[in-house]
Amino acid sequence: MGMSVGNDSGGAKADINVTPLVDVCLVLLIIFMVLIPKTVPEISVQVPPETKQKHKKPPQNETLVIGLTKEGGLTLNRTPIDRTDLAKQITKQLEFRDKKVVFVNFDDDAKYGEAVAVLDLAKNAGAEVLGIMKDKEKKTPDTLRS
Repeated sequence: MGMSVGNDSGGAKADINVTPLVDVCLVLLIIFMVLIPKTVPEISVQVPPETKQKHKKPPQNETLVIGLTKEGGLTLNRTPIDRTDLAKQITKQLEFRDKKVVFVNFDDDAKYGEAVAVLDLAKNAGAEVLGIMKDKEKKTPDTLRS
């Protein structure tokens, strides 16, 4: 099993001796196994200190609906409200919401200028999406003829 110069027919043997190759590969593997953990950087994490403050409780998650009557009266979720308090209430309600959607339900006979003012007020109070609603209970002239 040592070294053979030829075979029985008298020619040279063409076998590769892989023992030195395996030895070199094992030495390289050991070197890499020792060096790699030292080169991986550490990840330092800083945990914020615990706070004793209470978190604000989010308001109820009901849909916000602003109503405008033909006389100019405002309602928020069917509750009468003053125009100055409306902006504060909308801002308070939308503060913790992901979707800042406000619906408006204007009376058909409401003044256009007041309706636009209410839309601007809601937009300035933090509403990103404004939706217009229509009551189903109200009779239109077409349904009265039927």
